[in-house]
Amino acid sequence: MEIAGYDLLEELPYLGFSLWNLILFLVTLVVGLIIVKMVSISLKKNLLKGDISKILAEFLTRVVRILLYIFVIGVSLSFLGINVGAALVSLSVVLGFVLGFALGDTLSNVAAGVMIAVTKPFGSGDYVEVNGEEGKIKHVGITLTEMDKPDNTHIIIPNSSVWGGNIINYTRNENRRVDIETGVSYDDDLDLAIETSMNVIESHPNVLNDPEPQVKIKSMGDSAVVLTVRPWVKAEDYWSTFFDLQKALKEAYDEAGLEMPYPQRDVHLDEE
Repeated sequence: MEIAGYDLLEELPYLGFSLWNLILFLVTLVVGLIIVKMVSISLKKNLLKGDISKILAEFLTRVVRILLYIFVIGVSLSFLGINVGAALVSLSVVLGFVLGFALGDTLSNVAAGVMIAVTKPFGSGDYVEVNGEEGKIKHVGITLTEMDKPDNTHIIIPNSSVWGGNIINYTRNENRRVDIETGVSYDDDLDLAIETSMNVIESHPNVLNDPEPQVKIKSMGDSAVVLTVRPWVKAEDYWSTFFDLQKALKEAYDEAGLEMPYPQRDVHLDEE
């Protein structure tokens, strides 16, 4: 096979392969990379159409893309007469030691990311507490979880720290119970205190009838009888209801003549 008088099948000096082999290598590599990209895009779209989380779809797509890249490179190198099998074995051994030491934390984050994707303890937009931090989930990546805190600061947490600790999801369930503690004097009428508290929470528009709200005596404190007020609300109404009831309970107690005592201490001074 000749082009412009040059034999394409003639072996190039010092290289051990012909120009035709080089052309096949480049064509196979370029076409293969294009096909891999198209397959990756198509795979991700099909995964997202099914009942699978975004993070798991991205992870599976990346794994498949890497495997296809390795396959394309291996096939391309074979046109240059390189023993791909032996080269991959040697490369795998070296990379195994290097990645084991250098990417230990990264690999653990990836593994944790996979577990988060499979078990789905939270999703985008959920308000959660993880690793001692509270906020709304913005994005869950292969190695990192990102969320916005209530003061609008952005926090990034490694997935291993997320998966390795307790996860509290405040918005997973539709309803939440609001727990408020109040106190009245030992001299006050406890039935009146319970009735006043119940009237306050039942009159709030966000409080649900089912489950039924409760007002119970929690404990006998040092300076007050402690009541626990427990209405149920929609998860998205939690904080607005919590703050509203704090104010409403104080005003209702004042109107009913109920005293909300605060800790007091008597100090006796001895004169010498």
